[in-house]
Amino acid sequence: MPSLMGLTGRVIVEGESGYEEARLDFNARFSKYPKAIVYCMNEQDVVNAVRWARKHEMPFRVRGGGHSYEAFSLVDGGLVIDISMLQHLHIDKEAGTAYVGAGFRVLPLYEALWKQGRTIPSGTCGTTGVSGLTLGGGFGYLSRHFGMTCDNLLAIDMVDWRGRMIRANEKEHSDLLWACRGAGDGSFGVVTAFTFRVNPIGDVAHYSMAWDFSDLHKVVRFWQEWAPHVDDRLTPTLLLPAKNHGDIRSRGVFVGLEKELRQLIRPLQQAVPPKTISIRSASWITVARMFAGTATSRTKFKNSSAYVYEPLSNEALSIFTHHLSETPGTGNLVLFDAYGGAIGRIPPDATAFVHRRALFMIQYLSYWEHDRDEAANIRWIEQFRTSMLPFTRGAYRNYCDLLIPDWQTAYFGENIDRLKTVKKKYDPENVFQFEQSIPLPEQKS
Repeated sequence: MPSLMGLTGRVIVEGESGYEEARLDFNARFSKYPKAIVYCMNEQDVVNAVRWARKHEMPFRVRGGGHSYEAFSLVDGGLVIDISMLQHLHIDKEAGTAYVGAGFRVLPLYEALWKQGRTIPSGTCGTTGVSGLTLGGGFGYLSRHFGMTCDNLLAIDMVDWRGRMIRANEKEHSDLLWACRGAGDGSFGVVTAFTFRVNPIGDVAHYSMAWDFSDLHKVVRFWQEWAPHVDDRLTPTLLLPAKNHGDIRSRGVFVGLEKELRQLIRPLQQAVPPKTISIRSASWITVARMFAGTATSRTKFKNSSAYVYEPLSNEALSIFTHHLSETPGTGNLVLFDAYGGAIGRIPPDATAFVHRRALFMIQYLSYWEHDRDEAANIRWIEQFRTSMLPFTRGAYRNYCDLLIPDWQTAYFGENIDRLKTVKKKYDPENVFQFEQSIPLPEQKS
């Protein structure tokens, strides 16, 4: 282990008290052993960490919320630069902006912004780091109304490959800002702060419906024709569980009045009458807390994703029925997130996030408790994903999956070549790299 001279912040090394907790990832499937973890308390700590890692030629990773599905924010035998303590916040109501430390998690940021009657469209899981979520795109229950999280990003503060501070906005380093709106999670530098456009928010309405598994084909057929085209203020989702392990459920948040929401969901309600239905009004923060769920212990999981650009055919729905009827356990399910609205009004090349024309996103999810069940659950996810390839396109960067062979095209589509050019300009020595980081143009992967 090199001398720690030059590292500042709270440094925990292998074998010290607190190390076992500090080295953990949200996904309990992974167990990695960094040499050291540095909790950065300010920008200078980040600068020092990058310079220290380069000086000692030590591999490093950047960690915000630690929710990387494939544990990309950890590294065996290297340094983890943890930015979770960077939680400063300044709201400029007159300008309609918020200057946000990169260490915030989703629900605490919602809470802080709510005190000023403001919000950003961020994620649904309350413990996800705002940094990784934003830099990979960022979808949540306000996205069809306000756009992806990255669409509300106005500027970033970043530590670059030389350990220097850069500010990127529309006037300065605009190409870097473009790249960080959908592909900036650890490939170009360490983001220490964001400037977001914030939106006024007050009361909202929300709904939840449930159907029996036997209604799967009817529900999906109608939902996919309705959800991506409904009023932009409503962002609906659809959950499909394994057969005999729960109900099909649709829920959504509407930035408007309850009586308007009742009208908007009536076509779905009438097309396939639900067994239960709930429609309520509440403050936005109440709904955000409710949908964020409660903090749970670490779980083992494998997730993947794909985008749907054309309505799924009966053949595709039969594949869904088959895989959800033949599951390796009880923790297998699929989630649809409706796109359209503000997401689709931005051209695919206007930001690094390319999947603007998708109708909705599919997330394949598998959870298990015992190590002996890992192989079967991963196989279920991969077989499900590949069997749906004739009906889907691409994948979501934030739901990273090491089993996707063409991940560059899947995540970034036609934007990948421009991303490589930005990489060469801002990280010419490929200092910021991990298993699925943006490569330099001359590199093959």
